[in-house]
Amino acid sequence: MTPVRLIDATPVADDWRLIRLEWHGAAPSPGQWLWLDAGGDRHCLPVRDADPQEGWLAGIVPGALSPDRLGPGVIANVSAIQGEAIQVSGDGPLIILGEDLGIGPALAFAEHHAERTRLALLGGQYGVPATLVPSRFYVPALADGAIAGIAPLERQGVAARVALGRDDRPGVYEGSVFELLGRYLSETPAEFRQSLQIIACGPWSALGQRRADLAASVGQLQVVELPSAVRDSTP
Repeated sequence: MTPVRLIDATPVADDWRLIRLEWHGAAPSPGQWLWLDAGGDRHCLPVRDADPQEGWLAGIVPGALSPDRLGPGVIANVSAIQGEAIQVSGDGPLIILGEDLGIGPALAFAEHHAERTRLALLGGQYGVPATLVPSRFYVPALADGAIAGIAPLERQGVAARVALGRDDRPGVYEGSVFELLGRYLSETPAEFRQSLQIIACGPWSALGQRRADLAASVGQLQVVELPSAVRDSTP
């Protein structure tokens, strides 16, 4: 573990926090993550953005899963970069899915690949770190249960839908992102499904059991499995 100075821990929508810390190594990418050790616990910080020239790395996490008392100047310990960066191949359409801690990497990847992203599905038990708006994109398979989009993705021309379990906000699906994905794929012709590449980011416990089914449903699948959000750092 290496001590670093935190630049900020900015509150964003739904009590998420954008955490930026000093970083001068090679630039990591969405799909990778590190351990952030603060307050006696070790927290998973998925990479959202990084700029080694300006000297920072940023990740976004729910307030419930982030260390207490974070702010500018606080010293925390971080691990080396873990995991593999998301990779895409070919030029086919992308379906990007992010659940809980996987939402930050999924959002970043959809923003970086807006021209190829056919649909982004985001959600989980902690809300989403973005403003929800009525979507201007019609998704027939999901029109009866999910019509809210994500403001920054709407501005880039990306259709997105949100699933938040039992949260009854207008336009939000009351269920899981995987249920939304299943509904979408069930109404997608088999030939077109084989042209799709799914990028799925989330906790390993949620993704591991679904890997085989997803792989059988589409042409390509990349799974970004993140560890449990918090673990005890004591020996």
